[in-house]
Amino acid sequence: MQKQGNTKTTGVLGNGGNCVGIHELIDWQIIQYRKSVDAHRIDLSKVEGRCVAWQEAEHDFNNGDRVAMSDKWRVEYCGCVCPSRNNCLIALHFLQSKKTQPLYRVG
Repeated sequence: MQKQGNTKTTGVLGNGGNCVGIHELIDWQIIQYRKSVDAHRIDLSKVEGRCVAWQEAEHDFNNGDRVAMSDKWRVEYCGCVCPSRNNCLIALHFLQSKKTQPLYRVG
């Protein structure tokens, strides 16, 4: 916890300022990655008119901009999924990053 004047800033951080939910984040990102590769495989199969293997689709998917995808997933997780997002300084950092766009929950 840090004090600034009369206001108090709290954050959910582990030792060394790391995210306490990092393992859940990694698991969630693996699921998102697999879903994205599978959707890419289906799209490639339609375009090429044949059944594209998952490994081939993964290779093609990885040739894209993975950094942007990773940033997007981190913002989505920290802003919408993480149970500690309301008290987390790391989530606030990712949501205010100039490289990412805020995601809004619908419904």
